[in-house]
Amino acid sequence: MLTRLLALAALTCAASCASTTISVQDRVVVDEFAGLTWHPATATELAGHWRVRRIQGPAAAVLMDISYWIDADGSFSGAALFSGPPPTYQVLSGAWSLAADGMLQLGEDAEAAQAEVAPRVAPAQEVLRLTGAEGSLVFERAEVQ
Repeated sequence: MLTRLLALAALTCAASCASTTISVQDRVVVDEFAGLTWHPATATELAGHWRVRRIQGPAAAVLMDISYWIDADGSFSGAALFSGPPPTYQVLSGAWSLAADGMLQLGEDAEAAQAEVAPRVAPAQEVLRLTGAEGSLVFERAEVQ
């Protein structure tokens, strides 16, 4: 009896699930940040709430998530989720500085990172890329409503 029910379930599923072939161009991974025009960040562009969208390089082995609030007054606060076991958040706050060439330093003891921004059309918002010795982080501006 069980064998008949399983066979009937398989037939029903096969009849309702049509085979689909996906074209080659639809199988390609698209880099959503590849076509953007990046430029060194200015202090005005940095101000706001940023949430990570992509983590690359050695940093990706230990970071799971990161978020920053960068204030126009020169202060910042951030939280990073480091892989575990168990995963744990670490919080960092302090003062930030930005050199004319876009080198951003978040805190006195931190290594500076190249900060670049780019406008994005869809969705319409700026993105921020921080690149340093340990990899690259791409953030999007977070909207809190």
